[in-house]
Amino acid sequence: MINPDDYIFVGKIGRTIGRDGSLTIVSYTSFPQRFKKMKTFFLTKEKKTPFELIAGKVEVTESRITVSFKDFDTEEKAKTLIGYRITVHKKDRVIPPKGTYFIEDLLSCEVFDLKGELIGKMKDVMEQSSNDIYVVDHKGLEVLIPAVSQFIKDIDIENKRIKVSLIDGMLPDED
Repeated sequence: MINPDDYIFVGKIGRTIGRDGSLTIVSYTSFPQRFKKMKTFFLTKEKKTPFELIAGKVEVTESRITVSFKDFDTEEKAKTLIGYRITVHKKDRVIPPKGTYFIEDLLSCEVFDLKGELIGKMKDVMEQSSNDIYVVDHKGLEVLIPAVSQFIKDIDIENKRIKVSLIDGMLPDED
């Protein structure tokens, strides 16, 4: 049986292209080439059980990713798939380069200072052009920590712990 919690989102079906059922893919992954290797796609709306579709043709260029699916060979049929999320099983995730992490994995971590005191739990990651910003829930308030070596000292995904070194004034309850 397919468990929706075993799947992660890697993209979304965009608009149709032409009349042959081709669709664009909006990539949510840092590894868009992964789509070219996919023979089977699992699609879902919200966090419901994904359903399986067989890929016909997948093209990945610098400007666009397109896909067509078996039995969805007309524009009308393809339009019914617009907005569906593309998922992959967690075991099929691309292994990120050393020192990089999946946001989903970071969100399950607790954040500690260098003394081992709990600061809070990761709440969100704001993706920025220069560096990400970790959003930590600290006693109901948000603490923003730049994801740079000055502040992030250790990330242990296996034990769900992040060790940080903060400067004065970063925590809202400090003067």
